[in-house]
Amino acid sequence: MVGKSLEGLYFSDRQTTENGYLVIGIEIFQEKGKFFYNAQELRFKKTLGWEEVLFVGKITLVGEETILVPEGCQIRAMKEWGEKLALLRRFDCDHLQFSLKKNKSNVWVVSESLLGTLEHIPLVYALEHSAGNPVGVQLTGLPEGREGIWGFHLNGLGGKNPEKTWNPSKGQWEPFRGYGMSEELQFYRWKRTFSN
Repeated sequence: MVGKSLEGLYFSDRQTTENGYLVIGIEIFQEKGKFFYNAQELRFKKTLGWEEVLFVGKITLVGEETILVPEGCQIRAMKEWGEKLALLRRFDCDHLQFSLKKNKSNVWVVSESLLGTLEHIPLVYALEHSAGNPVGVQLTGLPEGREGIWGFHLNGLGGKNPEKTWNPSKGQWEPFRGYGMSEELQFYRWKRTFSN
């Protein structure tokens, strides 16, 4: 069986593509004894700007494989970072499947990116997480602060600073002391509000 340890928030590193890059995040949670997920993929293309691919679905087990089965999918886009994302399309995706397996380094690997651009993507960041909590990743090369953040459940923050910063070396959340300037991805958690 999939253990409770599967619950959490997982992110890839920035993955280089032919025309830009992508970052994948997967939130796994349990409700009434069943596992579900939200998957997001942020894609940057030099010629087109930004796309955000969103999948929601359920998790099933086939032997030792953990399978992500999408039930709802959509793509949103913006030309310049910071603009409002516009819905491009919703599409039928219940015929798709993605597998999650641990590699030799005990890191979860997703079989492919959400639109199939890349295969075998390690989810190198595993964050302690409760479903529905606002968590964002700061992307380098974008404006500092809230405008350079992308992630899960970020509406309704009202311009507030995060409550916590993820410390990957300790594997825990610590009090927010300002946005980081590292080349590595930086993760922040906000206090959950009613409007999320």
